[in-house]
Amino acid sequence: MSAAPQNPESATETTATPAAGPPAAYSPTRRAMGVDVARAVALIGMVAVHTFPVQHVDGAMSWPFAVFGGRAAALFAVLAGVSIAFVEKRSRGQLHGRTLAADRAALVVRGLLILLIGLLLGHLETDIDTIIPYFGILFILAVPFYGRSSLFLLIAAPIFAIFGSVLRHLLNGKIPEQVDPEADYTLVTAARQPVLFILDMLVTGFYPTILWMAYLCVGMVLGRQVLTSRKVALKFVGWGAALAISTWVLSKVLLGPAGGMQRLVEATPSLSTADITDLLIYGPESNLMPNTTWWWLATVAPYSDSPLNVLHNLGTAVAAIGVVLLLTHSGGKVFSPFAAIGMMTLTLYSAHCIVFMLEVLDETRPVVSLWVQVISFMLFAMVWRSSIGKGPLESIISEASDWVRQRVRTPRERPRRGKPAADRAASGDIRMTAPLRRPDGTS
Repeated sequence: MSAAPQNPESATETTATPAAGPPAAYSPTRRAMGVDVARAVALIGMVAVHTFPVQHVDGAMSWPFAVFGGRAAALFAVLAGVSIAFVEKRSRGQLHGRTLAADRAALVVRGLLILLIGLLLGHLETDIDTIIPYFGILFILAVPFYGRSSLFLLIAAPIFAIFGSVLRHLLNGKIPEQVDPEADYTLVTAARQPVLFILDMLVTGFYPTILWMAYLCVGMVLGRQVLTSRKVALKFVGWGAALAISTWVLSKVLLGPAGGMQRLVEATPSLSTADITDLLIYGPESNLMPNTTWWWLATVAPYSDSPLNVLHNLGTAVAAIGVVLLLTHSGGKVFSPFAAIGMMTLTLYSAHCIVFMLEVLDETRPVVSLWVQVISFMLFAMVWRSSIGKGPLESIISEASDWVRQRVRTPRERPRRGKPAADRAASGDIRMTAPLRRPDGTS
């Protein structure tokens, strides 16, 4: 159990843990409630995008894709950074020496286990582009940024967004593809093509982690704030909305009055104007946008991973977290079912992939399919939380990372040669080196 907070303002940000046994009910702090509900929103958004078609029969964009396309996954990544910041807070400013090394070692173990789970999910052969292995890489990449100042992280975020997009544009079409480009990586395919696997995870894959480090860096800064404060939540909403709107407007100006659309048409004769328009609205069908001109980086299309797209998604994620923190500020019980989902998103995302693999839901009725999954996840999460505690996969990762943290933090004592003094004394093996003298000086 973590030590008591140093000031009353942060007292509400520490959750008490029962001495023994699972919790009787879900009763998080307001901070945990808001963050967990935001995780649930991100998970439900990704499930909705996978469940609904991109377009309806009449050609109109479906509402889940319009609202959550690319944004839900970005929100999930920002919240991963918030979780890392919570670990930093648990160390209470002692981020140096063995404590820092222990936390970073635990972060590596967490990333490797998440990567392993993601590669195992790749064996399910679903139509879902699984985000889990990319998250494992993200946690590993976060190690050198753990414990850095907020200013350092805020400077690093746009650098990742710009540099990653430029590198992705340059490598587009210049590296070989895996045997089945549409399939997720598995333990087998990753082992057979390790260099290609790493390049895809970092730059050219569906969720390129070099770019997505921007989300993680900002999330770490957000998690360091006093999340119980209405003022902080309002700042999240204001700054996030301003960033999302400004990047969207800038993209429209660049592709409109600035002549970007015309440059795209001239540089990409293989695509018609209608095809290019669709790309700018729906994003790429595969994982990469065309690279015929640098003007493609001016788009904010979903999953385009341009600098403006990353910053736009970042703004919507920050604003969404602020809205959820405001809604859950009172800690109302109405949000408890969603918070329970947010506490085991890795387990429930994996269950979602398994459901899609089994094809037990009618894909022609996406509304029913979505509700069945959400309600099932909610019931399972609440029952599991009240009877056992952490989610199954979350528990495994937490136990493993905590074990590594403790091993690194606690220095090993060198074993002494021979018997310990106490054992030698008990066995009568200690001899006097000088005779015992009486107070009068005689032996």
